[in-house]
Amino acid sequence: MKIFSSEQIRAIDAYTIAEEPISSIYLMERAARVCVKRLIKLIKFEEPIYIFCGMGNNGGDGFAMARLLSEQGYTIKVCSIHYTENFSADALINYTAFKERFPSQVIDCFKEEELIAIQPEWTAVAIDALLGTGLNKPVEGLLGEAIKFTNSHFRKIISIDIPSGLYADKSSTENKFIICSSLTLSFQFPKLAFLFAENKSFVPEFEILDIGLHEKGIAEQSSPYFYITRSDISGLLKKRNKFSHKGTYGHALLLAGSKGKSGAAIISSKACLRSGAGLFTLHSTSEAITALLHQLPEAMSDLDPNADHISEIEKPEKYSALGIGPGIGLHEDTQQVLKKILHYYAGPLVIDADALNILSENKTWLNFLPANSILTPHSKEFERLSEKATDDFERIKLLKHFSMKYNCIVILKDAHTAIAMPDGHVFFNSSGNAGLAKGGSGDALTGIILGLLSRGYTEAQASLIGTFVHGYAADLCIRKKSMESLLISDVIAQLAKTFKKLEELKN
Repeated sequence: MKIFSSEQIRAIDAYTIAEEPISSIYLMERAARVCVKRLIKLIKFEEPIYIFCGMGNNGGDGFAMARLLSEQGYTIKVCSIHYTENFSADALINYTAFKERFPSQVIDCFKEEELIAIQPEWTAVAIDALLGTGLNKPVEGLLGEAIKFTNSHFRKIISIDIPSGLYADKSSTENKFIICSSLTLSFQFPKLAFLFAENKSFVPEFEILDIGLHEKGIAEQSSPYFYITRSDISGLLKKRNKFSHKGTYGHALLLAGSKGKSGAAIISSKACLRSGAGLFTLHSTSEAITALLHQLPEAMSDLDPNADHISEIEKPEKYSALGIGPGIGLHEDTQQVLKKILHYYAGPLVIDADALNILSENKTWLNFLPANSILTPHSKEFERLSEKATDDFERIKLLKHFSMKYNCIVILKDAHTAIAMPDGHVFFNSSGNAGLAKGGSGDALTGIILGLLSRGYTEAQASLIGTFVHGYAADLCIRKKSMESLLISDVIAQLAKTFKKLEELKN
């Protein structure tokens, strides 16, 4: 699914109106009906609803929804915020239509005193239809006061398309007034702003509602940004051949672990074998390998001569795919092992954790990365590899630049993990939850991607599938477990079910 700018969304709206064809007021009505269909599942019939409407088309959506909900018997109050002289044409039509039919349900606010006089019930739900995606300057005046009032008087706020006061495709860190929604119902596409931690107070959750925008209009708009869905990943999966054997699915080598850090190696090893590798070898210390043999008899091992940390590697080129980093430490001879791999290994490579920290201390080595190498940093690791960003939007620009400069794939781990490709495209992941915010999660992701690489997926495919599968397995876990108690071992145990569900969707 493409992620578009505000300008592109307006162009797609215009294309739909011209080519469907449909009038703008009927497109607004269609969007309102889709929203109402969802709202009646989210709001209890006995809960009063206050709809805060602006004077543009987002307000027009709100007036139309108010009419539809009132017709179904919901208790509705429409707070019309008159922050400028004129409504948009379609908003005026819906404002007039609602006020003629339900005059007692309209609260016209021309000044702050009229707004403050509103006394909502404590059980009331607010619908935010003040501003849409066209915002290009910070909110102020009466509109700002309306946002402040809504945030302070309602426990549950549902924003329509975008929280009012939030920019869709640039940073809003300097904006004083932004709706803190409980849920945002976004028309047709997610907005880029929804995917960044800096906006977590405003968009903690969002849903995408299909309002029937023209498919050709969508196809004709290009974007470097994409949102990965379950159907996207299902479509990438390959079936295992009936006449295949273990060699068909490659031999993965993982360099992981050091004294006191055997857990990282075990976690990554288990995840790799659960993700399709035909053969798997862990190169590590005696401590890690002893633990491996007790917990994962399907694995093979390659013992490093150093009992404390990884100090050497022989013939890495014989393996189908290679992963390095979890728990290896920053020892000088371990660093030389990574340098050797960068110079002599030309196969699929995934680099994580301490291996990334080694690269950050030896940045000239980035020039030796094999094409399409996969790096899996969290934000601080990426900052050390690249530079510090002033906000999340700048960080994504740095991410794109880094990936293109070094011809590598970078998986920037976050709530909506961003996967940057060397061609300049960035994919945001839709799966996962806060239960993954624990030690070992990154080690599991490395193992999953390594298993997929060994099994024969391209680096791009392994990055997309691996990231989604990692999060989706955690999502399946919390259907029966609390996020608080979730362990990465639980997530790995769900990988079989995760792949099964994705395979069933493909069939």
